[in-house]
Amino acid sequence: MIIYNTTFSVPKKLQEAFIDFIRDEYIPLSIQNNLLVEPRLTRVFSMDENGDTSYALEFKVFTIEALEQWNSTTGKELRLLISSKFGQEIQGFATLLHTVEL
Repeated sequence: MIIYNTTFSVPKKLQEAFIDFIRDEYIPLSIQNNLLVEPRLTRVFSMDENGDTSYALEFKVFTIEALEQWNSTTGKELRLLISSKFGQEIQGFATLLHTVEL
């Protein structure tokens, strides 16, 4: 199992709008084709000097190939959507994590 995590830096003035957007638009579009599953949004326990907060949005995906397929279609659409909605005010970076069985 692979965890696809995107961490977003969100200005204080946009936090409510960002959470609404993630819940109402981003997650439903992300999971509609069943390539990404089990969405989870968490707030990072840190704040920068401007009062911005970071949020980590995580999904599970079964293979790298499935993630690549998602990124070339739905992911591309979502990057354009978030950019059109928030411009350059919200920035994100993605991390791939692999579950280690203990």
